Amino acid sequence: MPQPDFKLDDFLPYKLSIAANAVSKRIARTYAPYKLSPTQWRVMAVLAGGAPMTAGAVADKTGMDKTTVSRAVAKMIDRRLVLRSASQIDGRAAPLSLNTQGKAMFGIIAPKVLAQEEKLKALFSDEQLNIFDVLLDRLKSLP
Repeated sequence: MPQPDFKLDDFLPYKLSIAANAVSKRIARTYAPYKLSPTQWRVMAVLAGGAPMTAGAVADKTGMDKTTVSRAVAKMIDRRLVLRSASQIDGRAAPLSLNTQGKAMFGIIAPKVLAQEEKLKALFSDEQLNIFDVLLDRLKSLP
């Protein structure tokens, strides 16, 4: 059986993973001084969006594993960044929200992260960014 012409460096999923890791590492330097992991930062960013959400809803929104999100949330609760409310309907689905300290930390970190995003965007023209958004949306909608 002939060997497929497989070149890892040309393999799209590999290239996407490497690019995502590079961006994540760069952004992580911004929130690392606040002792947040990438997962904790993502949880914080989602919860900063407003309405309380369950850990499952956060996992769905971020594409992360629910167990990973739950562990991050537990650490954030211990650090008094996140508040877990009792659910009126289902005790397993407790709504989460940032408390005052979590909101304050987000308020400090968010402008710094947005500044990093602007530096990344500066690598591309407006047209390239628009095309990139379309392509990412297409990839996100894969079945």
